Amino acid sequence: MEILLFLIAVTLHNVEEAFFLPAWSKTSRFQKTVEPNVFRFAVIVITLLAYSIGALYLLWPSNIYFQYLQAGLIGAMLLNVVVPHVVATIAEKRYAPGIVTGIGLIFPFGGLAVYHILQVTEITILEIVVTSICIGILLLGLILALFAIGKHFFYR
Repeated sequence: MEILLFLIAVTLHNVEEAFFLPAWSKTSRFQKTVEPNVFRFAVIVITLLAYSIGALYLLWPSNIYFQYLQAGLIGAMLLNVVVPHVVATIAEKRYAPGIVTGIGLIFPFGGLAVYHILQVTEITILEIVVTSICIGILLLGLILALFAIGKHFFYR
């Protein structure tokens, strides 16, 4: 149940960003301007990836690789709330898209999901931190690649 709640939180977080981030990016010093279709394409793929990881973990919860993927995704999303959302909100002294669902949904449901992972697997908090950083870096690279792919499809 914790994983499903976390995935719903990720979806709502990504929907918030999909609606507001493209316009916000035009005036932000934290985000390069991103076209709405390009950003929404990337967000859809990332959301589907999150559900794929969640499904693998839920179908095969004893598989250590799926445990690490799920733990890393949860941790990466928790880190994502702080950097860039909280940092951008504080530095720019204005709403940064994703902050509401990040603090209101990702933090509580991500926290519950981390607690679940710690209770039902052999994964330690240190392993979650390391995996979260690794998955976060991979996701950042994937997002940049998806932006390039999206630009190719939408702006030939």
